[in-house]
Amino acid sequence: MVDKTRDVRLLRRDGLVYLYLPDGREVPVRPVWARPISGRGGEVCFLDRDKREVLMLDSLDELDEESRCIAEAELGDRYLIATITRVHRTEVHFGNRYWDVDTDLGRRRFVMKDPSKHVKKMDDDHMIICDSLGNHYEIPSLSDLDETSRAQVDKVT
Repeated sequence: MVDKTRDVRLLRRDGLVYLYLPDGREVPVRPVWARPISGRGGEVCFLDRDKREVLMLDSLDELDEESRCIAEAELGDRYLIATITRVHRTEVHFGNRYWDVDTDLGRRRFVMKDPSKHVKKMDDDHMIICDSLGNHYEIPSLSDLDETSRAQVDKVT
């Protein structure tokens, strides 16, 4: 594991991201948020191919501008979360929750299983939903949804 970030930089080559270390080594890495749900924008970890930590940073601000842009792009692709803007319909059938929603990425239909495991309430007004395929959806503010959407959410959470 690397202790200091001075002279550490990221470069993209052949579709991979490489961490260039002060000792001259280059390591293919994958940036991940240390706390992907509650700590986005905070600590970021760079993992090697064997998922071992190579470098941990308190913030992407510790990187030079080019490296920061590469890390932000990788993290954005990895942690894409659609924001639900309207809920058209929800229903429960044999324990599964079926959702038909509008998101910032377009209309989506998905299935969610047990809400006690797949709905994370960040606070009374903000929630993250994980569907049966592992995709994540966010409702940043229940109170900002229209009345019908809020009623549909209440049916299945």
